[in-house]
Amino acid sequence: MRLDKNKAIKLRRLGKSYGEIEKLLGIPKSTLTSWFRKENWSKSIKKRLSFIARKNASKRMKIMSQKKKRERKKFYQSIKQVAQKQFKKFSQEKLFLGGLLIYWGEGDNKLKNGIIRVTNTDPIMLKLFYFFLKKYFPEIFPKIKAYLILYSDLVEQKCVKFWSKKIGLKQIYFTRSQYIQGHHPTKRLNYGICTLVITNRAYKEKIIIWLELLRKKILKMRV
Repeated sequence: MRLDKNKAIKLRRLGKSYGEIEKLLGIPKSTLTSWFRKENWSKSIKKRLSFIARKNASKRMKIMSQKKKRERKKFYQSIKQVAQKQFKKFSQEKLFLGGLLIYWGEGDNKLKNGIIRVTNTDPIMLKLFYFFLKKYFPEIFPKIKAYLILYSDLVEQKCVKFWSKKIGLKQIYFTRSQYIQGHHPTKRLNYGICTLVITNRAYKEKIIIWLELLRKKILKMRV
């Protein structure tokens, strides 16, 4: 029997993995596998090592998850502090209040999805919200997108051109429109429904914080 095989057997019986034995003796894993794969005692060691590896991996995942959770908490706490300062700074500006009121009534308020989104049939309302995004979110403003919901009898290019002109958003920022069958049961929508959207969890956090501060401010108002 090869001398290095005897050494490998001793190390394996001590519970060493193929990787550890390879490092100590320089024997390739393929050779170790051919030596030990049919040995029941080695199979038992393999199961034990696999269990330990899974357990350690689970611990590492838990530690990483806790670390990310702490970092995320710290990050959003910093966003909250910035948002509070900005609200104090901007709360007297009509555009700021107008944009928040639009989002309060028409926006997507689910924080977890990270989507800043307003949908409406009124181009003036969307134009105001567009200006709000442009002024108060300049860092992410270039990522803004728009899309239309149209009835089947409407021409997409004509409607995109209409909304682009009314809002002030170039047509290249409009994504593919969604079509629905039939007609509106109560009124004619000549140019469909438009949605402005930006995906950014941190900035949506700001909007939600601003809205909460606005609610508190309104509650303190006296006639």
